[in-house]
Amino acid sequence: MSIPETDAPIRIGIIGTGWRSGGFAGVMASRPDLFAAVGVLSRTHGSASRFGERFGIPTVGDVDELLSRGAPDFVLLSVSADSAAALLVELARRGIPTLVETPIAASIEEMMNLARELPAGAPIQSAEQYRFQPQHAARLEVARRGLLGAVSSTRVSSAHFYHGVSLMRAALGIGFERARIVASSYRDRTTASLGRDGWSADSPVNTTERVIANIEFPDAGSLGLYDFTEEQYFSPIRSRHFSIAGTSGDLVDDSVHLLTGPGEPLHLALRRDTTGTDGDLEGSFLRRITMGERVVYTNPLAPARLSDDEIAIGSVLMGMAEFVRDGTALYPFADAAEDQYLSLLIREAVETGGPVETKDRPWASDVSVLARS
Repeated sequence: MSIPETDAPIRIGIIGTGWRSGGFAGVMASRPDLFAAVGVLSRTHGSASRFGERFGIPTVGDVDELLSRGAPDFVLLSVSADSAAALLVELARRGIPTLVETPIAASIEEMMNLARELPAGAPIQSAEQYRFQPQHAARLEVARRGLLGAVSSTRVSSAHFYHGVSLMRAALGIGFERARIVASSYRDRTTASLGRDGWSADSPVNTTERVIANIEFPDAGSLGLYDFTEEQYFSPIRSRHFSIAGTSGDLVDDSVHLLTGPGEPLHLALRRDTTGTDGDLEGSFLRRITMGERVVYTNPLAPARLSDDEIAIGSVLMGMAEFVRDGTALYPFADAAEDQYLSLLIREAVETGGPVETKDRPWASDVSVLARS
């Protein structure tokens, strides 16, 4: 991911004022040299006004005003899946480059309808950010470089449904291959500790759903294991995990084990190179991630002081700017639809007892950015 090749910041119009929109706006504010939020639109004037005041963004009354007054390079559409379809079709028919938040639609039927309604070649990309989180990006880079050999399996216990499926497909290099899913769910009783709103004061014991699914891609000879409970997003007592196994080695979280020759195993670790500690006066930010002598990730948003997820959000914005500039795909509609399609099939497999298999879907003939040749 490279910084946009322009002296002027990329101009972004925002539709939606929810929690995710706030995350994007905060990242834009951290690098005003790269991003300029030129207007925000919401269904209610009050929420738009509050959002605009919080982030210093002009409010607008409708899509026409957003496009004419702000003249954005692209629009960030960050509303509920139920509300997004009509707006996405409207923007696509007007040829407006649009970065749409996940999920792309709420149901398989809605995705099918959306795929039929969208004009061919509509300038739409999805804001699927998890493969751009630095640790995940470094892990995927190790696999992409072939250091693990031919990858055959992965276990993703780091993000829910479509986010987890995206990481799984990225690790395996899977596009739109046929899949067979077996899944089940369990009750996970966990002491509530940390969430979106901070630390819990009374620490109640909550019951959440833990979903475990085997996703087999028989034509590719690959297997993905999905394992997640909602508490894993924030909880310090429900860890997140990501492993990738190949013919020459495997990666488990931040440990990498390689076979470099007969009787020559090599054990390495992904190491974060951060500033601002032990007398370092550069400020506090992630510079890069290394594995031995190899640099496997470089932070494109440095020196901004951002969390890993904020770095991922900024990387998505930069990727969308590159798409607008030269057509380089970030994450097309087809990939976002496939993630949600497989995640909904996981839910179906849980409810029916499975197994469930993929069927024909209109986006399966497209080219996936995740597929490895």
